[in-house]
This record gives sequence, structure tokens and C-alpha cells, in this order.
Amino acid sequence: MPLIIAHRGASAEAPENTLAAFALAWRQGADMIELDVQPTADGRLAIFHDDTTERWDGRPRAVAACTLAELQQLDIGGERVPSLEEALSFAAETGIALNVELKAAGMGARCAALLREFGVVEQVIVSSFVPAALHELRVAAPAVRRAYLMGTDTYRPDVRVRELWPFLALRAVEAVAWHPYHDLPALDRVLPLVRRAGYQVNVWTVDDPARMRALAALGATGIITNRPALARATLAPSGASREAQRE
Repeated sequence: MPLIIAHRGASAEAPENTLAAFALAWRQGADMIELDVQPTADGRLAIFHDDTTERWDGRPRAVAACTLAELQQLDIGGERVPSLEEALSFAAETGIALNVELKAAGMGARCAALLREFGVVEQVIVSSFVPAALHELRVAAPAVRRAYLMGTDTYRPDVRVRELWPFLALRAVEAVAWHPYHDLPALDRVLPLVRRAGYQVNVWTVDDPARMRALAALGATGIITNRPALARATLAPSGASREAQRE
């Protein structure tokens, strides 16, 4: 059975990238939580997806121009923006694995230092669309596992070729995993080849049960989903969720 990886936490049922979404994902039986990390103006690392705050406050402020305190004043569906330290503390307390996505370069050394500080290096995989971010992390902390994210809207031939044959890109950053978009052209053909080459393949973002089952049959290592409870029911229908086991 593939790992169930909660995309921004249980984000279909709780505010994305918040401690509430992470806690719900853990209760629902997710094996791992995916979260987005961005740098702030005061040198902190915030859990936040968008480049600006506009979706939450109607103001097109760049996240990198805001302090952590300013970001934490945003209302994220009744919750607030957590710091990376808070997310790592949650992981250390619960034992749940994390997929930390670096949204930009320039955070590798700081991220690595925090992983070591909280003692979670072995339960974290760091992913990024940005190869420079993965190279920085490799230099700062070779032991931290790295994953190359692929799958964006583009007509660039070099990007399309990289997605159809990701091996060179994976080797270049010494990745252990490939994180492709579930609807990439030829994914169903390439996924088994990548697995046979020894890489993990965690596919994003999959909320359709039929697609979950198809990817599991192809050998996907993990399913990244907004609906971890649905994924667990779909992929292990005879197994109870962790939430049920705790009650």
C-alpha cells in the first residue's frame, strides 16, 4: 500500500498548512504531511504556499517582504500561519513523517539546521521544484533525503522532456524520490521505470479514488492528497483509521 501523504495537511477539511490541518491529517491516519516553506523578511521560515498574501487579506504583499509576526496576523480560515519550528515540533511529538517543500532557493542551510535541532532528519524528506534549493540542502546536510518535484503548466520543450525522462535531473540533485504531478503526460508508463531504477515516486495531488488505485497498482510509493481519510479508506478499506483506533 502506498504511503498516504496529506497535502498541506488534511486541507480539504481544515485550513491548509496550519497546525489544525496537520493534527487532523495525523488523526485520519496519514503517514506523512506535506507542507510548504518560505523565507520571511526577518530570517524565519514560515509554512505558507502562495507567493503573496493576497488570497488571505486581499493585499498583494510578497511573503518574503513580511515578517513572521505579520504573516501570523493573517486569518487562515480561523487559524494562523505556523513557523517551520512549530511544524517540526509537531512531527517530533507525534512521530509523523514530513515532506517539506522548499518554495525557493536560499533556505537550505537554515532548514537543515532546524531538522537537526528537532531531531527529525530521518523522518523528513525535502522536495522542491527548484534544483538550486535541493543542491543547497545537499551541501548543508547530505543525510537529508531529497525529492525533485515536477509538473507545472508550461510549453517549454526542455521541461517536458525532463518530465518524460526524469533520470538525469534526479541524479543531478542526488534525489531519492521523484514527485510528479498525477496528470503528467506518459506518467503511467514512466512511473514503473523510475521505481525499477530505485527511486521512490510520490504522486501529487490525487483526490480521485480511481486514480489512487491506478497509481497504487503502478507501484507508486506515496499518494499526495488533500483527503487522507478518503485515501486510507480507498487504499486499505479493511483497515481502521488512526482516529478510530484512538477513540
